[in-house]
Amino acid sequence: MADELEKPREDIILTVTGNIAHHNADGAVLLDRPMIENVGLKELETHTVFSSKAYLWHGPLMRDLLEYIGARGESIEVLALDGYSITIPIKDFYDYDVLLATKRDGKHLSVRNRGPIRLIYPIDHDQTLRDPKYTSRFVWQIEKIVVK
Repeated sequence: MADELEKPREDIILTVTGNIAHHNADGAVLLDRPMIENVGLKELETHTVFSSKAYLWHGPLMRDLLEYIGARGESIEVLALDGYSITIPIKDFYDYDVLLATKRDGKHLSVRNRGPIRLIYPIDHDQTLRDPKYTSRFVWQIEKIVVK
C-alpha cells in the first residue's frame, strides 16, 4: 500500500499523478503552497531566459519534491494553466539545482506574475542551461505534473 501524505489545508496549486509511491488523494498528490514550501525552501539568484535582470527565487529543489512524493519514473510531464506542456527527464533535477519556485524577491508568485509555481533553472551558474533544450523547460503557471 502506498504511503499517505498529509492533506492540503489551503487552495491546491499543484496536482501530481503517475508513477508515485505516496498519495493524499485517489492516485494523486494534491499540494497547497505551505506543503510545497515545507519540502524545504532553497534560494537561487538567477536570470530566466525571459528576464533582463536576475531575481532571487525561493522554493524547494525539484529533486526534493520528487523524493517527497516518491517519484518512480524517468521523466515528468509538466502542464501549465495556459495549455503548455513539456516532458523533462528527471535526470535534470539531479544534475542541476532546479527550483519549483513559489516566490520571487520574497513575494509569493500569483497567476498574474506567472505563478503560483514555476520551474527555474540556474542559468547564471551553468552556461549550458542557455541551450534551447533547457530554456523550453522554464515552465510557468504550473498546475500539474505527471511522473512517467
